[in-house]
Amino acid sequence: MTLEVDQVLAWVHGARTGLADARRRIDAVNVFPVADADTGTNAWLTLEGGARAVDDLGAAERTAAEVLAVFARGAMLAARGNSGVILSQWLAGFVRRTTAAAADEPAGAVLAQALRAAARAARHALAEPQDGTVLTLADEVADAAVLGADSGATAPAVLAQAATAGHQSLARISATHPVLRRAHVPDAGACALLVVVDALVLAVTGGAPRSPAEWLPERGSAHEAQPGECGTEHAAAGGAFEVMLVVRGLDQGGGESSAPDLADGLRSVLGEVGDSVAVVGADGWWHAHVHTDDPAAAIAACAVGRREQVVVRRLDVVDLGVVAGPGRGWGLVVVTGSPALASWYATAGAVVVVRCPEEPVTAAHVRRAVEDAGCPDVLVVPGGVVSGHELESLLALDGVEVLGAHDEARAAVATLAFVTSDSAAPVHAAALATGRVRVAELAPRDAGAALDETVARLVVAPPSDDRATGTRPESLTVVVPGALEDALAADIEAAAAAHGLEPTILSDATADAVLVAVD
Repeated sequence: MTLEVDQVLAWVHGARTGLADARRRIDAVNVFPVADADTGTNAWLTLEGGARAVDDLGAAERTAAEVLAVFARGAMLAARGNSGVILSQWLAGFVRRTTAAAADEPAGAVLAQALRAAARAARHALAEPQDGTVLTLADEVADAAVLGADSGATAPAVLAQAATAGHQSLARISATHPVLRRAHVPDAGACALLVVVDALVLAVTGGAPRSPAEWLPERGSAHEAQPGECGTEHAAAGGAFEVMLVVRGLDQGGGESSAPDLADGLRSVLGEVGDSVAVVGADGWWHAHVHTDDPAAAIAACAVGRREQVVVRRLDVVDLGVVAGPGRGWGLVVVTGSPALASWYATAGAVVVVRCPEEPVTAAHVRRAVEDAGCPDVLVVPGGVVSGHELESLLALDGVEVLGAHDEARAAVATLAFVTSDSAAPVHAAALATGRVRVAELAPRDAGAALDETVARLVVAPPSDDRATGTRPESLTVVVPGALEDALAADIEAAAAAHGLEPTILSDATADAVLVAVD
């Protein structure tokens, strides 16, 4: 093995802490592929997932190869955003070549070839790789390492030469990309990769760490680009929503390792519904990422295996902070069983976890979304698709409140109350709305005829929670199964007008009944 276990552990620790220190500076220069200022955070969460997996190995005797494999797999499963997917695949490529090295191969040559394999793997992860980005920087790092190894340099010298070449080429590479050149910033993904490479150099050489302050600008000091400069047209063309999910292959009787390779197929089908497509995988698991205007179509396209850990965010809403005004530090996570409603919840500012039929939503999936919300306090709206046992473990998390909204209608009402509240703690408004909402269920064939009578009954009915204060209802929320028919839409509008209610109509392809909620 080329690396010793203590060097691998030092790299894991150094990459984790290095990205934690640098992530805000990297976020500040993030303008491509979407100017959403989260590349540093996504890279850190990705490596943090790998580091946690290594932590879980415990104090037992571990080989360097075992630690590296766990690190790469953990990063792949924890990958966030396009940048995280690329970084996790770069790491996987590096680990595969390093752990496959023969005992008599020179360490410098192995590390150089590992950096070459990492660069190729990262490029292969994308459906449409672009030069002038982290991919080009990975090539430059690998080229420098190979030159050093060919000259007979030692492993520490090979890595040091590779890192130096990366830093020296960062500005030049970024200037070749039109979006980055107009914004006058380096590629954020390339910056994140340099932090990881620096950590590897430090782990092997034991030298002084390179502080991000030496080469990354302060947060907020990056060039303030005008609208259109930082790739906003590209973001709009690529899709308003980010969809990420894990797909497990359907094995052929020999376990996960016998499952067919789904990567190329996933890249192809996701490329038909969106942009910024990235797919990475190992051992029968694939992590897919896409920017799209149709999250439901992207989720459906991945039904070639067992889908889980499905997360949907609206790129231009979550990162702007719908509830991030002064004193409003609450984030929102909504769990839904309806891919069709994911876009509505995400547009309201939620990080959305979608349950697919193949796998249940676990507390780990929701915890991931809580981290993605990026707020000290987070309200979780379970939508009736998270089991009681999983919810109990969420209640133990600091800063997390779990609301008792156990169907899509109540989840929608809670979301509306949360995002329209003018209080410093919108969680209170959501909780009150959930307590006082009145919900009825209608068969689709009876909905039109029974709607007005049902709304009238709900308007005068007592609140469903005795603790809620009785106030005159103001809103009507109706969740209909499948596509909304014009006749039913007209009936809903008429019933709302007759009782002085503000209507919200949602279409849920997974529903069997019409849900009518009055708040």
